[in-house]
Amino acid sequence: MDYIMKNLHFIFTHVPIALLIFSFVFDVAALITKKKDWHSAGMLCLVVGALGAIAGVLTGPESRNTLVGSHEFYAKLTMFAAIVLAAVRVGLLIWKKLELGRNPIFLVASLVVVILVSYTGHLGGKMVHRDMQGGPGMMMQGGPGGGGPGGNAGPQGGQGGQGGQGQRQGQQGGQNAPAPAK
Repeated sequence: MDYIMKNLHFIFTHVPIALLIFSFVFDVAALITKKKDWHSAGMLCLVVGALGAIAGVLTGPESRNTLVGSHEFYAKLTMFAAIVLAAVRVGLLIWKKLELGRNPIFLVASLVVVILVSYTGHLGGKMVHRDMQGGPGMMMQGGPGGGGPGGNAGPQGGQGGQGGQGQRQGQQGGQNAPAPAK
């Protein structure tokens, strides 16, 4: 249970990313297909995505990473924008029976929220995942663990980068790991 409490941010963080993006997608799809139900799906995604943004900001962990300041700023900006969009959309639907999902100004504001949440997620990902050298399926010198015979691929003995998730623990660059099965 302690593990879950320490990692709540990483559990909540994907809710606003997915739902704020899909809110915009559903509203655009509703315009194209002229299906009103998709606007309802867009509004539901917006409301739950805004709540997820609140949870993500409130559970943000402390970090010494240099990107944490800008990540936190954009997270709070995204949260504020999502709350305002959700409140305005639900409020106008309840009081004026006006569905904003087809309004071009609302769609531009929704696209801004999509860009904000995407950039915030990008910054968060850069803080958690180390930079990869090469592309998928490309073998680095000495294989996936880096550091082939007599070589060292980086300062940490892995593929270089900032360290983080997926980094090989307790293995020096000069040691060979078994080759992956083909």
